Amino acid sequence: MLALSVLIGLNACASDVPTGPPPRPTVIVITAEGPYFAGFDSPADWLVGQSQSSHGRVENGRYILTITEPETIAWVHEQRAFSEGTYEVEAALQSGPEASVFGLLLLGSSDLSSFVYCVITGDGRYDVGYCEDGCQVQRSLIGDLTLAYAIQPGNATNFLQVTLEDGRLTLSVNGTLVSQVNDLDYTSGLVGLIGESSIFGGFEAAFDNLRVIEALPDSPPSPEATREGGSG
Repeated sequence: MLALSVLIGLNACASDVPTGPPPRPTVIVITAEGPYFAGFDSPADWLVGQSQSSHGRVENGRYILTITEPETIAWVHEQRAFSEGTYEVEAALQSGPEASVFGLLLLGSSDLSSFVYCVITGDGRYDVGYCEDGCQVQRSLIGDLTLAYAIQPGNATNFLQVTLEDGRLTLSVNGTLVSQVNDLDYTSGLVGLIGESSIFGGFEAAFDNLRVIEALPDSPPSPEATREGGSG
């Protein structure tokens, strides 16, 4: 495994996968409040740079993730941890084989050894899955890459929206619900961008307008409401 401070590139993940719900990731939470938005007009706190098999840059208001080797995974992430709420991003295949995979990384542990991913391909498929041990173990939570006609193929820009609520993950693409996964076990974790190249070679994907709106915690009843609702 190749690990740098900017991007992480590694070989194809193992096919031996565990059963049961994903375990809770361990995270170090960066204290912050309110919605998060990255328009990628500048790098801000998104790291850019190059490794042996991947590199990232900000160009023309988008984050460009490039993978140069086949069967390789790379990702870049934000330092703030999020939990339940809505995650959105615009993603497009810039160049390379249409079998290339790219999308969102969610609920990442502080060392990114484990995370959930929601991804699409340039040929119109999607997947929701879980990685652990630095993605040496990778498990699809829906079976495998699945065709969805809501995904615009080729180099078109697709709008991904993921909602986490009460252990349920829903993935919509271009406003159409394509998948729902229930009974997830999670707390909070890092968010990022991820790509995986196919056996046909490397590729380049562009991301823009990453937004996270966390769900507001349930507020406890006020003393007045408690008194009014009491038996007296």
